[in-house]
Amino acid sequence: MVFLVGFVLCVLSVCALMVWKRVGDEPAAVRPWRAEPSAESSEGLLAAQLAAGDITDREYVRAMERIAARDG
Repeated sequence: MVFLVGFVLCVLSVCALMVWKRVGDEPAAVRPWRAEPSAESSEGLLAAQLAAGDITDREYVRAMERIAARDG
């Protein structure tokens, strides 16, 4: 019985150490698609608003179409 309790504690501690390494902030370079959008351009501002939930997908597409028509 003591062996079983010791074994379970050992397995739980190893699992906790493996998970502990993954807890915390992850550098943006690891997942560039999840990086914060740059608000320096109008496209970046729209992307930031979309990510924050200030505008809908449809509003984002329409705004991007207007930008493309203006630049084109």
